[in-house]
Amino acid sequence: MPGARFLVNPGGGRGRAGRHLRELRELAAGAGVDVVLSRDVEHLRAEARRAAQEGLDRLLVAGGDGTVHHAIRGLEGGDCALAILPLGSGNDLAAALGVPSALAAAAALGLHGERRRIDLARFGAVPFGCVAGVGFDSEVNRYANALRRLRGPLIYVWSVLRVLPRFRPPRVELTHAGGGYSGPAMFVAFANAPRYGGGMRIAPDARLDDGEMDVVVVKALPRTKLLRVFPRVFTGTHTRFPEIEIVRARRAEIALDRPLIAHGDGEPLLEVGARPVTVEVVPNGLLVVAPPAGV
Repeated sequence: MPGARFLVNPGGGRGRAGRHLRELRELAAGAGVDVVLSRDVEHLRAEARRAAQEGLDRLLVAGGDGTVHHAIRGLEGGDCALAILPLGSGNDLAAALGVPSALAAAAALGLHGERRRIDLARFGAVPFGCVAGVGFDSEVNRYANALRRLRGPLIYVWSVLRVLPRFRPPRVELTHAGGGYSGPAMFVAFANAPRYGGGMRIAPDARLDDGEMDVVVVKALPRTKLLRVFPRVFTGTHTRFPEIEIVRARRAEIALDRPLIAHGDGEPLLEVGARPVTVEVVPNGLLVVAPPAGV
């Protein structure tokens, strides 16, 4: 197909994309398009940027949410649409967009589907597509990224159990148009989409096209209660607990009493400390290939 290209991260999904490389090459050859293999995240971003600069209509990106994150950083602001070939452990953005999990079906959608715009979000200067957070969840994410043997949601369950005993909630200063929060918190998540971490529905009502993000504050609570709340995040019923507040906002600022690394789309973004960092939504900021919203 003219104006399309496959961009494959062989290490995406802890090597899952590489294990499907033969099938990916066959799908690309059948469509008459090229395949580019990324060497590292910098090369991945550069290849996504090159696709946009060359005026490609769409870039089919094979890997997990981390791979998609870095592709977004190369595609943002351009007219080349992101098409996801979900070969990761979580595939949260693909699920939120309605991309089929079967590789051949995802490729057919990516090659022939309609392009549409969704919101993009920024944590400081760094864009993200799905959910970003700082606090307990980002520490869990950092621990999970270092694991090599577990896959899928088990990674995050295990990481929660390992990180929780030594975690001390930071004091959060959060402001947005609707008010804010000042006090200790387990974490604050900024959700452009409903889920992260391989299916955890942290903000079940978040939408990718409403021009706002769902700001989720999980206030400090006893470890035993957090362990009761945590399983409910997979069904979105954790929102019933009084320690959890969710508000919609287009822009927010956050500061912490000690430096922690924020994560977005499963990737480290930047350090948050005493100096406030702005998190905001860029309405219609990203072109994607996906079924129409609501389908």
